[in-house]
Amino acid sequence: MSDPLVSVVVPTHNRADTVGGAIETALDQTYDPLEVVVVDDGSTDATPERLADYADDPRVRTVRNDSSRGVAGARNRGLALADGEFVCALDDDDRWHPEKVARQVARLRELGEEYCGVYCGERVVVEGEDHERERVVTDGYEGDHLPNVLVRMDVLPHSGHLVRAWCLDAVGGYDERFDIACDWALAIELARRWQWGYVAAPLVERHRHGENLSSSAAYDVRARELVAEHFGDVVDEVGVRRPFEAAAARERGLLAVENGDRRTARRELLTALRHVPSPAHAALVCASLGGRRALAGARAARSLGTRIAVCTE
Repeated sequence: MSDPLVSVVVPTHNRADTVGGAIETALDQTYDPLEVVVVDDGSTDATPERLADYADDPRVRTVRNDSSRGVAGARNRGLALADGEFVCALDDDDRWHPEKVARQVARLRELGEEYCGVYCGERVVVEGEDHERERVVTDGYEGDHLPNVLVRMDVLPHSGHLVRAWCLDAVGGYDERFDIACDWALAIELARRWQWGYVAAPLVERHRHGENLSSSAAYDVRARELVAEHFGDVVDEVGVRRPFEAAAARERGLLAVENGDRRTARRELLTALRHVPSPAHAALVCASLGGRRALAGARAARSLGTRIAVCTE
């Protein structure tokens, strides 16, 4: 049996400094056959010139949107052009282990069609002004993800996804109503219908910058608002309303901590603790009482908080 074609879809917008590295990390895969589909979502920097470097590489196809369609629209255009039996998402600032695709294809071919795809572990590098911290995550699992993926986007990272193309077609690709977190919406739709496989190895490397933590908190709050708006009925059907609301309160509290609003932070984090009593939530409540040092503690506890187990009601 011949190996199936894998399509790697890379959306990019004004990332001339990083998109080349994403393309290279895809081309450096040990797996073959593989194609890379890059969607330039209306970049105004040197991205078109950077992509022109790959004009003679038959493995790379590039297309440009004259104006930005947003990340969901860019991803959907890439899906429409992809010819692969399996599709990988790759953000333009993420990088892959050379065996990432090969290991995921091998695992998915061992699983039945009740599995939509396979995700994998990751290495997250948080870069500060004078130091760098690294966190390796390999605690994913195989099977039904719907309760957990509703409460938090637990099928992470999105650049670690390898999904059957027909499953993506069946759910209609990315929901363009989501101006952010379209990957979360897609993961929910897939988990409603199928199970997920997993490779317990850090095959994706992501970099986060310390100065972006506040904007990340605002992102989390906005993303959950969108999920609540479009999947609130599913949250209730699955019976995860309490942990969902706990996560929402936790995220609002963390945003308030980072904005220096201790009163709001304490109120929201106490709400999270009432919904789901846990050591992580208790630690966040304590952190909300402090100052700048406590903020660092809140950020650390925030990482713990994303791992709170979900129990259906």
